Amino acid sequence: ENAWPAICPEASGAIGGMETQAWAFAQALQRLHVCQVSFVVCAPDRFQRRVVQDITVLNRPAFIENLRRDVAQRCTISHRPPFLRLQRWSPSLLWKLPLLAATRPFRSDEAERELRRRFYQGIDADVIVTYGANRISTDVISAARKAGHRGVISCASNDDLREEFVPGSTFVNDYGEPAHDVARGLTEADAIFVQTEWQQQLAKTNLGRDAFVLPNPISPQWTQWAADAAQLLTDAGLPPTQLPEQFVLWTGRTDRFHKRPAMALQVAAALPAIPFLMVLNVTNQEIEQELRDTAPANVQFLAPLPHPAFIALISRAAVFLNTGSIEHEGFPNVFLQAGQLGVPVASAICDFGILSETGIGRACRDDLPSLVRCVQEMLLQPRENHCRQLHDRFGEEVVARTFFQLIQRVAAANGPETK
Repeated sequence: ENAWPAICPEASGAIGGMETQAWAFAQALQRLHVCQVSFVVCAPDRFQRRVVQDITVLNRPAFIENLRRDVAQRCTISHRPPFLRLQRWSPSLLWKLPLLAATRPFRSDEAERELRRRFYQGIDADVIVTYGANRISTDVISAARKAGHRGVISCASNDDLREEFVPGSTFVNDYGEPAHDVARGLTEADAIFVQTEWQQQLAKTNLGRDAFVLPNPISPQWTQWAADAAQLLTDAGLPPTQLPEQFVLWTGRTDRFHKRPAMALQVAAALPAIPFLMVLNVTNQEIEQELRDTAPANVQFLAPLPHPAFIALISRAAVFLNTGSIEHEGFPNVFLQAGQLGVPVASAICDFGILSETGIGRACRDDLPSLVRCVQEMLLQPRENHCRQLHDRFGEEVVARTFFQLIQRVAAANGPETK
């Protein structure tokens, strides 16, 4: 539902791998011309239905949800001093904050969820695919079952397949998702799609469910955006003339458990002569301030860019640095993006068979000195072309046909799908 900025680059809001993954699958399936594809977003833009690249985009109305999401991106509200901490000022906060405060006693989480379920019950579809294991996906699966549709959860990370996600669990994950609620969606889904063989094993071991492997596809738009890099970056306020001649690129949320930006700062500190650009999706202002306070002089922080401009920025990097934790990462789409554009990937620990089997990068067993050496070596090596290896496994048509075959299988099944 949060993928509108991935679909419409002019839209405000940050996006992550799950959002780009969902839209990439929709595009790949649509280009096969074998079925009708619709895509649901929950965007503040005032439209109900719009056709984008022959895909019908439906905008689920949720004024308060979008209002709350926008305020959360601009400030943090706390129950202790300082009660309000601004991140990005906007005059709209003068009416949005009082409105949220005034309506809080009359709003309930369950009421919002019921509205969401009713929306999805009214969608005309044979199969509904929802991304990520969370309360939204649970509501989508519940609505699909009630309407007589097939419902699929496509897992976006290893964290979606935790052993705690079982009925009756009191566990709450790092994103505030109650395990018992998430478990209901994973249990009731007609099928579960995962990105890697390891996730397939996690689904069986932790949840007792068979799952189907469906890797992310390569998008043909990436090479076009790389070719248009100068214009895209200039339009985004980051003209190429302002970029270092050689730099290491990192991107992710401000957290301590998943993207781990502090580790990226450690790598940068060990290589003071090399510029590091870090695109921050600020989800925690305290951590953001810590990063800014402790960053070495060779680090430059950037705000999230429109998706085409971000791909353009990747194409100009000498090395892409990933410090994601193996527990929380899934199938990092940026691995494919960097590999397709010839940018080597230096990963702290995550590989999942993507880097080693295609040759587009290396993982370093979460060992900081090894990661530093890896970045150093990649900076000295000429770029290599691994497009053939990537396309054999992750080419858009190959993945789209697998996707369609799985959807057909789910649609024809009489109950929850197993292998």
